Amino acid sequence: MNITAIAKLLVVCLAGSILYAQEGYRNDVTVSALGSFQRSTTGNGINQSADDSAGILFTYRYFFTDHQGLELNYGYTRADEQFTPSTSTSLASAQSVSTNTSEANLSYVLRFGLGHRLRPFASAGVGALVFSPVNGFTVNAVAGQRFGSPDFVYSAGADLALSKRVSFRLGYRGHVFQAPDYGVPALATGSVSHIAQPFGGLSFRF
Repeated sequence: MNITAIAKLLVVCLAGSILYAQEGYRNDVTVSALGSFQRSTTGNGINQSADDSAGILFTYRYFFTDHQGLELNYGYTRADEQFTPSTSTSLASAQSVSTNTSEANLSYVLRFGLGHRLRPFASAGVGALVFSPVNGFTVNAVAGQRFGSPDFVYSAGADLALSKRVSFRLGYRGHVFQAPDYGVPALATGSVSHIAQPFGGLSFRF
């Protein structure tokens, strides 16, 4: 086989690999475990914090080009929200609220490294965080209730291909939202808070 024939063969193989990297697989679903770390905030004479916790995240992505797509997320965690008076306020003593936290959001996704085993990505979007008390409680005769907040969410990470259809996804997510007060004025800090969520899971392309 002469050099010209070898060169032609290499070109054909390269073109085939590029087409293979671009064909199909516009969708993927991912199940991830995550850690949730909420930043402490202070406002109106109240310190608010939350226990570190673990949770689960479900993600669906659709790519309308090779590099751009949309991402739909649903996540769940449980933690104790802590409220402690730092000055003289209507909150007489510390209050702990065991809370189920759910998130639902839609993000724009940009991915890189198509055709390689390691594919970095970044995303940003909006949605909602819902804080639901596990048990009923009252503060100053006001009953606590479910609290919802608009949520700005962003993420960065990478997919490591394990096979044609399966990848391991590792990344970091951040949430910016209104600190929950459960509709109880004595618990309101009026602050914007942040949750950091490292995550990792398995992704399936189709």
